[in-house]
Amino acid sequence: MKKFFVLMMVALASVVLVGCEYDDSAIWGKVDELEKQVQANSEDIAALSALVDALNQGKVITSTEQTEDGYTLTFNDGSTVEVKNGQDGDSFFTSIEEKDGMVIITLADGRVIKIPAIDYDLRVLTFEDAAYKGSASNAATYWSDLIADSEYGNGNGHNAWWDENNTELSFTPSTTALFPGYGGHAVSNYVGEDLTQGDYMHDLQAYAVDGGANGSKNFCVHFGYVDDSGLGMQNELVFFEFEDGAERVIDHMWVTNTTYVYNILTNGDGWMVPAGGVSDDCWFKIVAYGYDADGNKTGEAEFKLWDEGRKGVKEWTKWNMASLGEVARVEFNLVGSEELYESGYGLGAPGYFAYDDVAVRFKK
Repeated sequence: MKKFFVLMMVALASVVLVGCEYDDSAIWGKVDELEKQVQANSEDIAALSALVDALNQGKVITSTEQTEDGYTLTFNDGSTVEVKNGQDGDSFFTSIEEKDGMVIITLADGRVIKIPAIDYDLRVLTFEDAAYKGSASNAATYWSDLIADSEYGNGNGHNAWWDENNTELSFTPSTTALFPGYGGHAVSNYVGEDLTQGDYMHDLQAYAVDGGANGSKNFCVHFGYVDDSGLGMQNELVFFEFEDGAERVIDHMWVTNTTYVYNILTNGDGWMVPAGGVSDDCWFKIVAYGYDADGNKTGEAEFKLWDEGRKGVKEWTKWNMASLGEVARVEFNLVGSEELYESGYGLGAPGYFAYDDVAVRFKK
């Protein structure tokens, strides 16, 4: 449309000016002004569309930065939107202000868009020794001291831990489980992509190359699930909780497969999963259940470790968990498609996943 308009103006100028000399700079000045206005409108439309999408997706604004032309709004997923201030009447937007935990954006026609602004700080459980803020006597090596001497976790539930004075998340081995200590959250730093090591003797190995999420070294490996077969080794779900009993929103955590899981779903084991691995229709996922301090369920969140089409997660991936709401405890289960139960012995896939960098919201 813009090109057509410019060509039309050129043609009109040619008709008017045939056979005479004429200073057409004024005409081209108007054309340039109109082009700039079209460009500005296009940018405003894109910004408005992005704001509406942010509302629909439940995003929140983490920062509002004033620029020469207006504002840069940054959302909790890292995306940004440029909004003009509209003081000269050349924008859809007339003003932006922060009030009562909201960013209020007023449009030229008087309509208002309200988007929640961050009213909390994020604290992150990294499992790194340097980030430990607790009072343990071995504070300088707290997390590393919990890592097994070999990649065989042997049930994973032997060591309690507490991210004291930071996220306050903690794990305590169960005393009421069918086999106490069998199932839990084990700190690890073992990684690899060699599927010949994808067996239970390497069950603390995350399917990764360089260590934990976001350039870190340590992470945690979950083991545990409950199914309806009656043949499982566990009678309760493994969980972590806030040691101080408070209820908070867990914003996100980073997740990947273990080498053990990735190998079994890819190649099978000839028993629970046939040789050759699972079919194209198979899926395998984590289900998280949130509970408040009174034990009432607050919500659920899911993360697919393996999707249809034999698509397995093989790198650290962010899992948004805010949909659980404010929780005091989060329980984790692992479930799969019908194919993974065909052996008759319950879940055929190993009940593991690796996680890291658990971010918790603390109200300002």
